Amino acid sequence: MKKIVFLAHDPGGYDVLFTVVQRMQQESVPLEFYCIGPAAKLNPINAASESRVVQTIQSMLLENKLLGLVTGTSWSNKLELKVIAACKEARIPTISILDYWSNYQARFKDDLGNFIYPDTYIVMDELAAKEAIQEGVPSNILKVLGHPGLDKYIALQRRKTTSIGNKKKILFLSQPLSALYGKELGYTEQQALEDCILAVQGNDDYSLSAKFHPKDNANWQRSYADISVDGALFDIMTEYDLIIGMNTMGLLHAVLMGIPAISYQPNLEKPDLCITTKLGFTRLIRSYQELKFILNTHIGGDSKNICLPKSFIWLDGHSTDRVAGFIREVLLNEY
Repeated sequence: MKKIVFLAHDPGGYDVLFTVVQRMQQESVPLEFYCIGPAAKLNPINAASESRVVQTIQSMLLENKLLGLVTGTSWSNKLELKVIAACKEARIPTISILDYWSNYQARFKDDLGNFIYPDTYIVMDELAAKEAIQEGVPSNILKVLGHPGLDKYIALQRRKTTSIGNKKKILFLSQPLSALYGKELGYTEQQALEDCILAVQGNDDYSLSAKFHPKDNANWQRSYADISVDGALFDIMTEYDLIIGMNTMGLLHAVLMGIPAISYQPNLEKPDLCITTKLGFTRLIRSYQELKFILNTHIGGDSKNICLPKSFIWLDGHSTDRVAGFIREVLLNEY
């Protein structure tokens, strides 16, 4: 039996693929789902080694059992590009799904500096399509279908506020920005977290926790074990009164759930990549002094509903339906 292979490496790629895989499994679509690297930690059931993935795809190509390939878009790992190239050489359809509004072209650059694009590059909205074209992505491969990873956040209403008295719970969302950019942004995740700790130090009105990214430096994470929290972000975020991030997707999750959020990027020297500040959903805080001032005001005061523009296709909460439908149309037309 011919099957579709879904492949995820980064957490963001896993988020956009997982709901689509679930939907297609419910419809009895023949598929294999492989999670490697950080995605394997999020889904041990579908975890696989890179060598196993390569061997499986090579065998399926030789035996003519591969209907198509669907991948996320990752940083610092080129396996997705290698299997996309192998499938394209064998004339097997390839689809990649974008998970964030940045680095549209660089995600497809191999170690030799060549760009290996899928046949179809699914992006979340017209803004992403426009920015991708500006970066050099061929316009003919782009398909605007939404963001499957956001559907559950759009559907969720904030369940409760957990503040006790006047004490406010703050959650810092880390990202491995220094591994990607070094010091080019003008700050690092280490500096941002240290600033947050310093800003609430000695203030009994606040309780600060940190949620680390799976790709954050392990030794650095261990040094903050006393404030680290575990668990899926979707499950724990509603416990907090304020979310502080840099340019993480978690800020958009917070906005969609009605939780106050700010983007803290001290001394930012590059164009702002944070989608929530791009769209005007959150404030961009550029200095420690401004952060300290914000935390000394009523941090829950901006928790009123934000008027989200209806022009963004993913706001309808049906991105998974569209993406799954497109995959069926393209890859299962003979099934």
